[in-house]
Amino acid sequence: MRKTGTSEKRKKSGIKSLKVHEPFASKELKDSPLVAETLLDCIRTGDLDSFRDVLIAHLMTVNKVMIAKKAGIGRRTLYDLIDPKKDFNPELSTISAVIRALAA
Repeated sequence: MRKTGTSEKRKKSGIKSLKVHEPFASKELKDSPLVAETLLDCIRTGDLDSFRDVLIAHLMTVNKVMIAKKAGIGRRTLYDLIDPKKDFNPELSTISAVIRALAA
């Protein structure tokens, strides 16, 4: 039985490489003091949707265990904040602890 070969055209088309997309690699999202200031601005303007979006984006880029320790809250609490299936209604003490931890 003869082995089926791959045409040259097909071999060349597979050479293209895809660009690596890193949506959470932004330097601004890793800058905790900048994120803390942005979160405070969201609170000042009453923009809860932007607050949650910025907080989630930041928490996706950093070590959540370190933030939880700095804030003095449980790691599970941070995971609950970024869980899209759960209502976003954190206590004021949780939000203030997170912002203090980010600003430090």
